[in-house]
Amino acid sequence: MGETPPPDHEYWTTQAPDRRLARWVSFYLDFQRTTRVPETRTVAALNSVVMVIDLDTPVRHPAPSSPLATFSPVIGLSNGPMTYERIGRERGVIVELTPLGARALFGLPLREIGHIRVGIDDLLGARGGFLREELQEARDSNHRFRILDRRLSSLLLDEPELPKSLDRSWRCLTMSGGIVKVDALADRAGLSRQHLSTRFHREIGLPPKAVGRIARCHHAIRLLTGTTPPPLPTLAALCGYTDQAHLHRDFRLLIGRTPTALLRPGNATDFYLGSLISLRPTPLTGTCLEEGRPLP
Repeated sequence: MGETPPPDHEYWTTQAPDRRLARWVSFYLDFQRTTRVPETRTVAALNSVVMVIDLDTPVRHPAPSSPLATFSPVIGLSNGPMTYERIGRERGVIVELTPLGARALFGLPLREIGHIRVGIDDLLGARGGFLREELQEARDSNHRFRILDRRLSSLLLDEPELPKSLDRSWRCLTMSGGIVKVDALADRAGLSRQHLSTRFHREIGLPPKAVGRIARCHHAIRLLTGTTPPPLPTLAALCGYTDQAHLHRDFRLLIGRTPTALLRPGNATDFYLGSLISLRPTPLTGTCLEEGRPLP
């Protein structure tokens, strides 16, 4: 007889980065989980860059073309859900980067890493391997978070940045829940709508309209999964959907589930919705105006 499989177990803890990194890094998540039977999970559409640092051999089984199919994958902004299956023990650290941080860390336009299989070793070379080894040898989660703060500070703070107009446009779309119009962003940047959209798509990885759509969906998810979720018609109105059918349609396209299915017990969806700490207004972003109204 074979060994009895271990009981299902999941441990995770999150932490905001050092405040000096807040514009570049949204959050850290240290996790360890074990499942005895195959579990299918979905990663909702991303409005940021997610870097998974596998500390053990991963047990994910995504489609061969999926970015998740590689070891320690780096996943760019995506306008649809990604599905994978896992079984056994999984251990690692997840770092969510803003486009500003990903551009500085990897040194290339984010459109080049969207929808392809690429790992941190492909992008960071030996530095990626050294970082993973340090994290593997760390005593606990807090120790791993301190390592990330130290290493990312040395890699990020003096690196080239996104053009300010693009960073500001991404933050405006994200902070506003997608209500800011692309024309308003272009006017503020002193560019034509077409010029802004072309540069934004290349550097950020998705067109601004898609980023706004995902931001609206993320805002709806936050409200829906909060302590007092509003009725779905109210949720649709609060988030700028034309009606409840529009809300359902976007959820299916971006998450792969309806709002009702999302609330069912046993839902297996992974969300990376950014951090309010990393998205707060700064001297760079200032206020993002839509009809003269500053964002929160």
